[in-house]
Order: sequence, then C-alpha cells, then structure tokens
Amino acid sequence: MRNFKINLKTILTVCMALTIPTILSAATSFASVSPIETKSAVSNTESPSDTNMEENLINSDQLCIDTNLGRSRLKELLLEKRAVALTFDDGPHPLTTPHILDILKKRHVKATFFVLGIQAKKYPELIKRIYDEGHIVGNHTYSHKNLSKLKTAAIKNEIENTNKLIEKITGEKPKYIRPPYGAINKTVISAIKDAGMSMVLWTVDTRDWHSKNEKSVLKEVDRQLHISKGDYIGGAILMHDIYPSTVRSLDPVLDKLAANEYKVYSINNLGNSESDFWSVKTPIICKKPISIHANPEISKNPLMISLLKEKPKEKVTQLGMLKARKEGNLLIYLAMSN
Repeated sequence: MRNFKINLKTILTVCMALTIPTILSAATSFASVSPIETKSAVSNTESPSDTNMEENLINSDQLCIDTNLGRSRLKELLLEKRAVALTFDDGPHPLTTPHILDILKKRHVKATFFVLGIQAKKYPELIKRIYDEGHIVGNHTYSHKNLSKLKTAAIKNEIENTNKLIEKITGEKPKYIRPPYGAINKTVISAIKDAGMSMVLWTVDTRDWHSKNEKSVLKEVDRQLHISKGDYIGGAILMHDIYPSTVRSLDPVLDKLAANEYKVYSINNLGNSESDFWSVKTPIICKKPISIHANPEISKNPLMISLLKEKPKEKVTQLGMLKARKEGNLLIYLAMSN
C-alpha cells in the first residue's frame, strides 16, 4: 500500500509539472491579443530598420498587425481574389529606382512608392518621374524613425516635413503614409489622422531587405499568395526600391503573377469597397499584453513550491537527460527545461 501511495504521488507530481506551465503560457498568450477597440470593420497588416529591428520590433501598444487581426482579416476579405498592389519603401535611390520604373513602364503596371523625405530632398527628379509616370508617391516619414518611440511634435515633424517636400516637387500633397517598421500606437494614429492621411501597410513581406536575393523574393511572393498551392489569395506586396536584388526580382515576380492570372492594382483604384482593404484611418488597437505570474508560495505546499517556483531555464542536453533518467525524474526535467 505504501508503494502505491509513492507511485501515485510521483504520477501527480509529473502531471502537475507538465500541465501547469502550459496553462500559464496559454493564458499569457491569450491575454496579449485582446482587442479593446472594435469600431473599425477592417484592420491593416505589417511587420519590418536595421535588419534585426525589422524582425524583432516589439511595441506593447502597437497595432495588431501581422500576428493578429491585420493579415488574417485582409486575407479573409481578399479570399479567392487574384488582386495585388505593389508597394516600394525607402527610396528613391539613383542606382535602383530608375530601373524599377523602367520595368513598371514597360509592363504598364502602377505601384505606390513610400519615399523618405531625406531621399526626396536629394533626388527630387526621381520623385517627379515617379509621379509623372502615374505612380502614387506616399510618405514614409523623413528619416525612417520608429514613430511609436517619438513624442507627438517629433512625429508630426517627420510627417509634415516629408509632405511639404513631396508637394513642392509634385504639386500634390501625399494622401497615404506608411510608418517605418509598421510601428504605430495611439499617438502615431492620432498624428496621421490630424495630417488628414490614410495609413497603408502590407500583407506580403518579400523580405527583400533581409535576403537580398531575387530567388528568395520570388519564393516569398509565391508562398504568401499561396500560388503553388493553387489556393490563390490577394495581397499588398512590400518591396524596397533600394536593392539591386529587388530590381532583378521584379520581372520574375510580375511574370509569376501574370502566369497565374493576377491583376496588379494601385491602392487608389481597387474600387469603392476594395479600397478600404489598403488604407484605413482608424485601425484596430490592441491592449498591452498582460503578464500573468503565479506565486506558488501562497499555497504553502512544499511540493507545489518546488515544482512551480521560477527557476532559470536550461537547455535539454544529453548529459542532463542521462542524469535525470538516473535520478528518476526525466519527465520533470524535460517539462521544466526549454
């Protein structure tokens, strides 16, 4: 009977070790994506500064773009529609943007160029060419700063200085803005609204800024539009007109789209209903993630405390597994390790 009690205690210990961390982790994940504002029927998408920042930007009060409402909502709205919008960020650049424009002109395709004020000031002739050839010139701020980390006055300077430069060159104030990295919060949204502009994000990140490889760009477009799967969806494609590899990738990407009967639209001619997919003035905001911490010491149960008290995580190693197996606590070791 005593052996039975020991075995039962061991089983309960293992079960608690395996299940409680999972429950806590799930609760934390759920809490981090709860929306607090749902008036807007549509949301937007986006996610990429320097390379690491584009991948790892975390802003607790930022728009629920890639990971939650934005991308999935856009895909839902564009289901079974072979329509894409081409967008280019960070230019213009004298060595690459002219080649992008040559390709678009040859193929009768219109795109949107979200330009930096600092680049517009250096290369006004390229801004003029973009505009004269029928493309949309959008605002990508003056110096590509993370707007969500700036105060209101600085955000407005980034937007307004770029608007003034573009209007001086083209005679028309930009209507659309794309915040660098897709990083926005309530302050950024308010500044964009005060400027009378619409925010345009994206659904397909070609990751040309990361790979700098034309084959990889084509692969990302294929994968994210589900082309090879035959389960076609539409999307707003993000590229950067500052990399030679992006220039090399453009013809193959357009060939791929044409071969699969996609139509390329500009963001201002998608139609009365579809245009809302690409520019939203009042995107949905997520509340800040809530951290959930359980304090096992409240239970005053030595077993519970020893199992649940936060300890430094360690990687599973062969030596650690052998030692844990020898001591009879392999499952607990695996459960409490990374």
